[in-house]
Amino acid sequence: MNAPFLTRPVQFFTGKGGVGKSTVLGALATASARAGKRPLIVELGIHTSSSHLFDGPHVGYEPSQIAPGIHATRVVFEPALIDYVTSRLKLRAIAILVARNNSLRRLFMAAPGVDEIVTLHRVAQLAAEGCWDPILVDLESTGHALMFFDLPGVLEVFLKDGPLRQVLDSATALVRDPARSAVHIVTVPEPLAVRETVQLYDGLRGRKDLHLGHLFINRMPRQWLDEAEERLVERELEGASVGQPWAEDLALAEYLTQRRRTAEKCLRGLRRDIPLPTVILDEHEEDSARIIEALCGTLLSLEVW
Repeated sequence: MNAPFLTRPVQFFTGKGGVGKSTVLGALATASARAGKRPLIVELGIHTSSSHLFDGPHVGYEPSQIAPGIHATRVVFEPALIDYVTSRLKLRAIAILVARNNSLRRLFMAAPGVDEIVTLHRVAQLAAEGCWDPILVDLESTGHALMFFDLPGVLEVFLKDGPLRQVLDSATALVRDPARSAVHIVTVPEPLAVRETVQLYDGLRGRKDLHLGHLFINRMPRQWLDEAEERLVERELEGASVGQPWAEDLALAEYLTQRRRTAEKCLRGLRRDIPLPTVILDEHEEDSARIIEALCGTLLSLEVW
């Protein structure tokens, strides 16, 4: 498999909520750790998934180990703002006073794009440390991801010079560098998710400042029956098995068959409408640890690292 995008130091992941994006990142982090790398999962905002996925310690602002060879961090506004102000004032004690001043803090939080800028600044800071490879950034929903990448570009029009423009340039330079970062899309083979994924791709593909990587299609349903067995189930449900105790089991088999067919149709549509390198990950019903282990095995077999 050709995987140049997955070898870049910083990987951004986006997708509709509920598609298992955090689980895919967990599997990628596990696979990269086993390949001898030092992955860091970066989560945004107040929600964190990696500590639950790996049954590890609470994830805070400073990177901490959540599983063997895997670290995670959660970027929240205030400490990220302190890091940003420190980069401008050079004195952390003063930066803390500035960031924690209620009036200034409200001003920063109300200003459009500041949250995105300080978040990008933090990711760029982590990348510049050279301690982590790869950095896997778990963006929030598709709408947030579009806003996350759009706002810095909008601010460039208004910020002609000054400290904020300098940190904006530094942070966006990471995203725009094809040698350092890529944006990946995660989805599932279900009609609603596919429609939103195609819309997301259409919103990203024309961006010259972003570099699209892979499409991850998660939770592909298993094919339980072959064609002959499918025909047999259909005949039985229409004939001899009507009203029999085992009819419910046959109905379940037919439902699973239809679900697989729907997924295959969605897969064909995604491949037609989104011409990106594609990774298909099978559905698993176990707990999160076993799911990550199974997906990790698939990724290692692809030799993406």
